[in-house]
Amino acid sequence: MRWIFPTILLLALAYLLNTFLISLAWGAVLAVVTWPLIVKLQKKGLSRGLSITTVLFGLIIGFGVPALVIVTSLTKELRVISIYLQHINRTGLAAPEILYSLPYMQGHILDWWNEHLAAPGSILRLIGQMPGATFGLISGRLSSIGAMVLANAFYVFLALLTMVILQLNANVVVRHLDSAGQHLAPKTYDVVRRLLPLSVRGTALGLCSVAALEGVVLGVAYAIAGAPMPILLGVLTGYLALIPGGAPFSFIAVSVLLLTMGKTTAAIGLLIWGSFELFMVDKFVRPKIIGNSVRLPFLAVLFGLLGGVTSMGVIGLFVGPFLVAMLFEYLRELDSARSDVLVPNPERIQS
Repeated sequence: MRWIFPTILLLALAYLLNTFLISLAWGAVLAVVTWPLIVKLQKKGLSRGLSITTVLFGLIIGFGVPALVIVTSLTKELRVISIYLQHINRTGLAAPEILYSLPYMQGHILDWWNEHLAAPGSILRLIGQMPGATFGLISGRLSSIGAMVLANAFYVFLALLTMVILQLNANVVVRHLDSAGQHLAPKTYDVVRRLLPLSVRGTALGLCSVAALEGVVLGVAYAIAGAPMPILLGVLTGYLALIPGGAPFSFIAVSVLLLTMGKTTAAIGLLIWGSFELFMVDKFVRPKIIGNSVRLPFLAVLFGLLGGVTSMGVIGLFVGPFLVAMLFEYLRELDSARSDVLVPNPERIQS
């Protein structure tokens, strides 16, 4: 009976605030992720308000300002790439001459090219098959990327405001959550309270470290391939790698740019290298980083990430590993209880 009223209240609030739930969720995620940093700043002598202000400006300067500069710098170039993608999607992209001189697997490569690139309408179908639920959304709105930033600025502001309010009232919020959790789920709340911060921070570390790695690795690849502005494109790739589908969009767009410049071999090489690097990083490096924080096996983290982002979008990257961590903690408790039952009591054996 004690679950009925809280459940009804939560459902009513979810319906009332459905438009802003993502902002609230991101605000809570930012609060959990930045909490250790704020505690460190307070230990160095800063007040709570000044520590929160420092972290807030760090987030704005570290993410907002570079993103605004990049968007402003590349809006025209991205619009040109979008128009070119639409053009070659309508007409198809003929196979380059170099493919006809390949000594091995010429027929298979030409067949694949003719099926996925040369046929009209095939390029966008190929793009739609790339990893990442938001890939089609990004590629479809390139021409209005500036408007997208402005439209979402309000939700970003709400997320940052939520983070600040939660940090300023952290003790009160934690006390109320502890009270509600111990009342509603006394047997599982302690596990949730321990695993949730570890899972969220591990996911944030995995996202940021992998995004930085992809920005550096692909930026070097852009420079080797002869792409214009490789440093700027590498930074843009790092920012886009924070969202599912961002990294493949980046190196595919640069590959198309290289094709328009007549650098067919470099474009194909970049496409192959980018696909390989993306597979290795997304399927091995990121799950390893996240799994270490909550003692999860690689495969569990991988499916938690894939299931979360497929079902819930970017925020699912945090929810998926947490749910999997809860499952494995429950299995460990069952295994521990079973071991206690099977191990005989030494005092009973001596008697």
